[in-house]
Amino acid sequence: MKLNGRENGITGKVFSDRGTGVRVQCEDFLDILSKHPEPLVIITVEGFFTKIYKYATAYKGFVFFTESLDKLEFNSNIEIINAISISTEI
Repeated sequence: MKLNGRENGITGKVFSDRGTGVRVQCEDFLDILSKHPEPLVIITVEGFFTKIYKYATAYKGFVFFTESLDKLEFNSNIEIINAISISTEI
């Protein structure tokens, strides 16, 4: 992962709408989950013909979001909450 050209950073889009969130790539999202001993992930599936999986988790005061056309697989230590929707719009 890179941030401003440095290794071990996370690239993403920061936004603020009633809080602070960061949109990241799926591999960065999974890396963030691995840093927390008991992570919580909120999941929603949107779309009619093409399903888009959306994920959110909190880490160190920020909310991280990612999207994928493929369903992500999680370790058994990750608590999952299925939501109706996740808003990531600015």
